[in-house]
Amino acid sequence: MANKTKDIMEIKQIILLHQKKVSNRKIAKRLGMSRNTVNGYIAKIKSLELSCEELSTISEEKLALLFGQEDHQDETRHKTLVDFFPKVLRSCKQVGFTYLVMWEQYRSDHPDGYGYTQFLEHYHRWNSKTEATLKLNHKAGECLLVDYAGKKLGWVNKQTGEVQQVEVFLGCLPASGYIYMEGSPSQKGEDFCGSMINCFNYLGGSPQCVVVDNLKSAVNKSSKYEAIANRSLRDLALHYGSALNPTRPYHPQDKAMVERVVLLVYQQIYFVMRDEVYFSLHELNERIAELLERLNARKLSQLNCSRRELFLAIEQPLLQPLPPEPFQMKKYKRAKVQKTSHVYLSEDKHYYSVPYRHIGKRVQIHYSERVVEVYHNHQRIATHHRDRTASGYSTKKEHLPSQHQFYLDWSPSFFITKAKKIGPQTEQYVKRLFEQDGYAETKYKTAMGIVQLQRQYDSGRIEKACQIAYLHPISSYNRLLTILQKGLDQHADLFESPDDKTSHIPPHDNIRGANYFSDN
Repeated sequence: MANKTKDIMEIKQIILLHQKKVSNRKIAKRLGMSRNTVNGYIAKIKSLELSCEELSTISEEKLALLFGQEDHQDETRHKTLVDFFPKVLRSCKQVGFTYLVMWEQYRSDHPDGYGYTQFLEHYHRWNSKTEATLKLNHKAGECLLVDYAGKKLGWVNKQTGEVQQVEVFLGCLPASGYIYMEGSPSQKGEDFCGSMINCFNYLGGSPQCVVVDNLKSAVNKSSKYEAIANRSLRDLALHYGSALNPTRPYHPQDKAMVERVVLLVYQQIYFVMRDEVYFSLHELNERIAELLERLNARKLSQLNCSRRELFLAIEQPLLQPLPPEPFQMKKYKRAKVQKTSHVYLSEDKHYYSVPYRHIGKRVQIHYSERVVEVYHNHQRIATHHRDRTASGYSTKKEHLPSQHQFYLDWSPSFFITKAKKIGPQTEQYVKRLFEQDGYAETKYKTAMGIVQLQRQYDSGRIEKACQIAYLHPISSYNRLLTILQKGLDQHADLFESPDDKTSHIPPHDNIRGANYFSDN
């Protein structure tokens, strides 16, 4: 306002023209005044609790008092009001905020303060620049905006001297402006989900919603109205209790806050790191974390507090707690159940069993670093610990038919136990079978044949046949069967103990001894 108070008639003319919606520029031109002078009087009119109609009816004496120089008391009252505005701005992010409640709090602390109308007028004037650029009124703890910076960082491989390019992941809580940043090897699904997990851990909780860009690692099918996020990201969001909201293609204003954060980190972090050299991704991220803490702790002039202080005050209490178990990223494969009741996971070249009733059906394999799950019609039918043994089998006995389950019980001890029930000679014969060279599966079949002889012959004959067959150095099912079929076990004179030196062949005239050959 001009230093010299204008004539009261000129003030009345300003009030009248302003009441008729005439612009300040035209008022100044009509009355021959400086535009700044008119701006000052109009600002004074707006600050009063009286409307233009009421001002035009009051006396000139009262009008002169109203538009006179402000006294010291009014200046102090106005300064107190302005000092209260940062608190209003911080509180407007919280759920249930109203200007009336904030005004009542102001008047309870300052009973001689401004009325509600003037309170709003002064606040909106003070906050006019902020409101002019504000697109969305974000609620505290409601959403997290994530994106990658356009410019990459890098670290140097000591062995080769090659610079390894690094993508820069950014996350921002728009209500407080709190920022998370880290270097990532790529924008691939695994790295993107890993950065999201690190971001949630940094915040100490998860928001209600995550706004992601149309990245290939995040969105399978982009759409202006209903984009489809990929399966891994949906699993992650479900694990942390957050909804996904992919932005529209070619609409950066949908995540304008994180776009501004990108420019901010260019200025506050990239520029500081421009001449620094790092020799690992870990070393690079340690430096980013150091500069990020400094950025989040920097005071915001208009709010008179830092992003971290604002985050702790209005956002962190509203975040959802982190789940007790860390998220394990899953991959997905389709497969057909083979006749062996197993599915084949091509990545590990390994077989996993499923219940035999699903043989021939199409199933989906969900697998993480530690667990493999098999689903049919969205129902889990099998779970295994992941095994990366090539050409190996992970088999659960209950998944196989009963005849196959019996086959799984086969082992040397299994057959030795069964042979022992026939007798000690049979037990000894089967023990020797498993001690001799040969393929294990072949020995199992031989042992099964030996113990199954009791279906045709009594235990006594089998014991005698094993005693005779034991004279041969190799245990054999066929030899044992021949002895039984020819009844050799029933002729005691054919049995010769290893310690008996007497021949079991009876004397005969046609048999020539050694003397016959020596005489000739």
